[in-house]
Amino acid sequence: MRYGKSIATKHSQRGITLVLISLIMLILIGMGAFAIDLNHQVLNKTRLQNAVDSAALASAVVADDTGNALLAKSAAVAALTSFAAASGNQELVYGEENISITFSNDLQTFVDADSFSLGSDSDIYIRVAVSDVSLTQYLSYIFGVGKDVSASAVAGPSAAATMSCNIAPMAVCGDKNSTDDAWGYNPNGYDPSVTRNPSTIHALKVGDQNNTAMGPGNFQLLDFNQGEFEEDEEDNNGNGNGNGNGNGNGNDGGGGGAAIVRQALAGGYNGCAAIGDTVITKPGNSVGPVAQGLNTRLNDFSGPIQNDGTVLPDVYVKEATLTKTNDVIKTSDFYFADYVTCKDGGCDGTYPTNGVAERRILRIPIVDCTADSTGKTEFDVLGLGCFFLLQRVDNSGQADVYGQFLEECIIKNGSTGINPTNNGPYRIQLYKDPLSEAS
Repeated sequence: MRYGKSIATKHSQRGITLVLISLIMLILIGMGAFAIDLNHQVLNKTRLQNAVDSAALASAVVADDTGNALLAKSAAVAALTSFAAASGNQELVYGEENISITFSNDLQTFVDADSFSLGSDSDIYIRVAVSDVSLTQYLSYIFGVGKDVSASAVAGPSAAATMSCNIAPMAVCGDKNSTDDAWGYNPNGYDPSVTRNPSTIHALKVGDQNNTAMGPGNFQLLDFNQGEFEEDEEDNNGNGNGNGNGNGNGNDGGGGGAAIVRQALAGGYNGCAAIGDTVITKPGNSVGPVAQGLNTRLNDFSGPIQNDGTVLPDVYVKEATLTKTNDVIKTSDFYFADYVTCKDGGCDGTYPTNGVAERRILRIPIVDCTADSTGKTEFDVLGLGCFFLLQRVDNSGQADVYGQFLEECIIKNGSTGINPTNNGPYRIQLYKDPLSEAS
């Protein structure tokens, strides 16, 4: 009897083993399905997030440039379409029913383009969302589990920067006791996109050292000591005698050479300036290099810089005719408001085929010039200003550089401070989506 019971027990154990093996195989298949499909889903979720990030940024740039929600929406759709057509993204198939593009003035309430109206501060934030994009299933269909991805992104202007890294090596004096946010440069009710007021036009670089508060030998140029540019001949007839003092014909009073000045004013400077830090002046007038660098922005390549596609002009290069009395601008027949109206075409003036929008906008430190100074001097940076270059600079004599003050402008690289303000350079950036925990 005991022997017979032993045989029956072995047969029973074989049955249990088969059941266990079957369960383990089912678990392994499930884990494989989970791993394959999950990795595939995560990959395409990342791709879709990159797509909506790019679309939101592209849309925010257009919205900031034009203030037109419909144009900004078209830019977002174009970016999404382009991204889906790119190599490796063929599985991201989405249509109009999957896409939502909405707009806000405050990062709280988002509405569609047809219902959106621009707020008083002109800030536009764009939310791009793509929902329920179905993906190919590999093994997960066995368990009846659906597989799709969604993503969203919000983009818009940052607060004014306290540090900027694409500035022009010039500076203007500001009033540190001014009650406005622009150190005396921002008139009440000023809107540069519509206002035409000669009081907003300022000398960014003077041709006569007696016309600046920076002291003898200074013409409002800055010395950034850029080592990446090769020094060449000092081809200028500015005032200064080596240390920037005196009123004779002489070479640059320091500052690293004519090539540095020329290249930097053409846009080749990549150093930074920050509020609260100091900048150092470059004594000497440097008339030739200043003109040869700045004038490339207005499609004048008559100097050593070649028009070979490396340095580009603005899209619209019409110049202002200015009249002045006692070195104060009294009238101008062209302002930034006219540039805004004409830059997309349809006006008189020149439109270079290789132009880039807003090359005429210069980011310049606003400094405190109250300290006693002579020659090369350090000045405290009060803020960062945006100025619209109005005309080409004469290549000889006591040439001034004139620009119209703008409340704000886009920068490529910079950072904001603890207490953000609205006036000054800013950048277009991504924000956390308030409507999505996954953003």
